[in-house]
Amino acid sequence: MPMAKKWKRKSENSQSSDEDMSKKTSTVSRTADKVWTLSNIMSMSRVLLVIPMVFLMQDARNNQHWILIIGVAAYVSDLLDGWLARHLGDESKLGRIIDPLADKVFITITVIMMIVVGLIPLWFAIIVVMRDILIFLGGMHLRKASGVLVQSNTLGKIAVVSVVIVLVTALFSIDRDSTALLLAMIISLGLLTASLYSYGERYVRLLRGARKK
Repeated sequence: MPMAKKWKRKSENSQSSDEDMSKKTSTVSRTADKVWTLSNIMSMSRVLLVIPMVFLMQDARNNQHWILIIGVAAYVSDLLDGWLARHLGDESKLGRIIDPLADKVFITITVIMMIVVGLIPLWFAIIVVMRDILIFLGGMHLRKASGVLVQSNTLGKIAVVSVVIVLVTALFSIDRDSTALLLAMIISLGLLTASLYSYGERYVRLLRGARKK
């Protein structure tokens, strides 16, 4: 009888182990299936929009409206990919990474091209690019240290919109020293600084919480 109980216990443990393995495999499979979702494809396409943007920026003054159309398309895709992911049940870890990364790549390349053609001052571009690099590196460190993947907050999104306003103003301004452009850059600088501080504060808080665990 004791021997029979032992064999039964081993059989149950083995069955439980197989079920756990099956669940893990199923989870991995579901995650893998969520790579090529409509929302992820839209995020990836936003990166590809950089190609025509770089081409058009070489003669920005004569391609203003086409540049604006591409910018609007990128912004609309940014709004849609998150909405689609939530409403179609296609949210994934990859999507949470690709979405903000696509935004940063598109804006960074656009800003660099606007420096090259002399539409915006170098100091503003450095602030925009350095902020994005710091947020990206901080997010990667936080994910590695705690497993937490931080999403963009409201202030961060407003700061990005302010940068877009600066770029559009610069694109349609006759003079790089125009009052409208200078005012837009000052407001954007304040929002970029505030959003960087809010991200930094959240990273520190989450890191401390992870270390306590």
